[in-house]
Amino acid sequence: MNNRIKFLLIVLVFLIPFIIAFMIMDDYAEDKEWDTTNYGKLLNPILNIDNIDLETLDNTITNTSHFNGKWNLIYSLKKKCDKACLGNIYLLRQVNIALGKDANRLSRTFMPSINTSNDSIKNISINYPDLIIIKNKPDKIHGLINSFSNNNSIFLVDPIGNVILMYEDKFEGKKLLKDIKKLFKLSRIG
Repeated sequence: MNNRIKFLLIVLVFLIPFIIAFMIMDDYAEDKEWDTTNYGKLLNPILNIDNIDLETLDNTITNTSHFNGKWNLIYSLKKKCDKACLGNIYLLRQVNIALGKDANRLSRTFMPSINTSNDSIKNISINYPDLIIIKNKPDKIHGLINSFSNNNSIFLVDPIGNVILMYEDKFEGKKLLKDIKKLFKLSRIG
């Protein structure tokens, strides 16, 4: 072998690890979009709603720490509750039922908009007795939840009060169910 080839081989032996490291680090760039297997949109930064006072439909003052230990789906409404809204409330109940033996690990909460009539809210509370309905009045939880979306949205909250996933109004129940089942399987809490 001539001296040039030997020199190039020695240089390559030291350069190849740096080239490989650069290519790997490029995959982990901070501004790069990561591929995930969840269907809901990951909230960044994660929103914590632990220990916030709220008033339910029956004028009971409670605290979001009441949700601790359970996963929670919060349906936040921005417009009046129409046929699509009622369909989504029904679909959320069906997702909860489809969890089978894990159904008690999930609670559902409804945050109606100011435009939703009292009669509509009362009908919802009668048809869905396990649904927690929060009065719509300007308070901390409404401000925090509404800061993430200007549309009707569904938020998945973990058992320690972190809002981690958001689903748009036109969500698919099967995909939501898959996300919840995956989280239940991986979670050691709730």
